Amino acid sequence: MNRWVQGPIRTAAIWGTIISVNNQSLRKSIRQNRRSLDQERQQFTASVITKTIAAMLFFRRATSVAFYMPFDGEVSPVELCSLSFDMEKQCYLPRVTGSKLTFEHYIPNSTPMKKNRFDIPEPASRQSISPKVLDVVFMPLVAFDQSGNRLGMGKGYYDNTFAGIDQWWHKPLLIGLAHSFQEAAFQSHSGDVPMDAIVTESSLISSEQRRKHLH
Repeated sequence: MNRWVQGPIRTAAIWGTIISVNNQSLRKSIRQNRRSLDQERQQFTASVITKTIAAMLFFRRATSVAFYMPFDGEVSPVELCSLSFDMEKQCYLPRVTGSKLTFEHYIPNSTPMKKNRFDIPEPASRQSISPKVLDVVFMPLVAFDQSGNRLGMGKGYYDNTFAGIDQWWHKPLLIGLAHSFQEAAFQSHSGDVPMDAIVTESSLISSEQRRKHLH
């Protein structure tokens, strides 16, 4: 990806020294930090991120949008999903299917849900859409870096699902949602699929190449 640029909002805390550590140790540390956040902090972050995204052109133009159910202290996109539904967008949630994800149609507070083997709620009904026709995919993550790399839970579901995305005829924007403290240095792998942008409560980070599609 091209050189990445920083959005106008940035807190001084993010400029602290970032220490590269083993990916598993990093996962453990950040997950502990996420789980320690109280409900007020989580709600604040989710609300700020929702307002930031709601003002952006890519979101207003999108018609098919994928979200996720928050787990393990992840930033919640529930408020953003409800807003999308109110704006008459088609909303989808991921379902773990083998080594990949399928995206199932979702209506907030209406679609029947059941928990998968990771204890994460998924739509119980099967009304799938190909990921190749989604406009935006909001993604959970454990850590991110300034190059748009994403460190997930380690199972590779998103990477497997969006492998080869650069050759797709229609490329959904992959947008990571995170707390600002989830920025870190870590080892990425050749099979990792980079994100187009990351939105936190204090910043928008995006590539120069993709930035024009966001505003």
